[in-house]
Amino acid sequence: MREYFVNADFDISLRLHRGPKTANGRARQALEMPYHLLLFGVDGDSVLVDAALGGDFLAYLERAGLPRPTTTVLPDLTRDAQFVPFGWNKAAVEKNLSYTRPATHPPLDVVRRVNGRRFAARLERELFGVDETLGVFDDSGEIERRIASRPFGEELLLKSEHGNAGLGNRRIRSPRLSPSDREVMRRLLAEDSCVLVEKWRDRVLDIATVFELAVDGTVTDLWVYEVVNTADGAYIGSIFAEASEVLDRWCPAVTDVAMRVAERVAEEGYFGPVCLDHFVWSAGGDRRLRPLADLNARLQVSAPILSLWRSWGADRVVYWRLFAARKLHLPSDYPELEAALGGDAFDAGTRRGVLVTSPFGVDGKKFRRFGVLLAGDTRAEVEKMDRKLRERFEK
Repeated sequence: MREYFVNADFDISLRLHRGPKTANGRARQALEMPYHLLLFGVDGDSVLVDAALGGDFLAYLERAGLPRPTTTVLPDLTRDAQFVPFGWNKAAVEKNLSYTRPATHPPLDVVRRVNGRRFAARLERELFGVDETLGVFDDSGEIERRIASRPFGEELLLKSEHGNAGLGNRRIRSPRLSPSDREVMRRLLAEDSCVLVEKWRDRVLDIATVFELAVDGTVTDLWVYEVVNTADGAYIGSIFAEASEVLDRWCPAVTDVAMRVAERVAEEGYFGPVCLDHFVWSAGGDRRLRPLADLNARLQVSAPILSLWRSWGADRVVYWRLFAARKLHLPSDYPELEAALGGDAFDAGTRRGVLVTSPFGVDGKKFRRFGVLLAGDTRAEVEKMDRKLRERFEK
């Protein structure tokens, strides 16, 4: 049995001096995220949560034919279980010691190093001959001078050393930084000692490659799938399909990238889950692959949905995404939700339709986001469901 600890602040916990603004802004995200990954808690496994799930939500999942997720409400622990954190940080290491047989884990200095953007940029340059990073800076004046030296109209991207699914990025559209640009830059420098400046690219396809890296460097469970991001690179959702016209062309290349990166990451002393981000960008009429946009030595948020899709025999196209509750106004009563969705409500027999995969809240607290799974026979069918859902319920 595994017990999952969704330490959703993992990425920013690696920053050297996390400031109060960042800490406060991510505290609620860290509270909610275990409920977005509830499907880790199936097949005898459990997810650590702060409050018990409501029976109405569990009944809703059961009507949809999904396994009933098991949760363990903190401070209780299933001490004989195998502890599995979202990522290995100080909090995970400390909680791990409470279990009967603590899990082996890589050294924390290795985890911090391989999750750093500087490390990924160096690998991309050395392994693939690609240099998208204009510099790594620890001084705001140097950053401003570097940005000012770029040709007018050429956009750039500021990236923190340790990000959070693209949420720490800042797109720069002008040679002169705005006051809000400067505020973000100074906060990142104060929290994480340096800022990377990258070339901005017009992405046309986002790709993720995930795998498990054993202590001896063996790669297992490698999967390639499409990711849906905002224009600025923040995560929206993931698409799983057995075959994809848009993705299949790039699968051999990103698989090769993954194997070469895995070898180097293993040499650093890391083992465990790895997620690589790649993208295809438009250069005139050409399409080019950015081989290593990010390296995340941790689990990915869509991991439980990937497992569910695989358990179905990969015979459906599945799009799982996160919605902001302030933007999508769904009925909070689950039978009412099913009625409102009508023919698009998820059907357990056909495994087709729209399914909410996380509760709207627990213990009287409303969540800011919730997960939605859209499943169909084709990508076009799934995209149509998504459009209809947003057209009907967006505020």
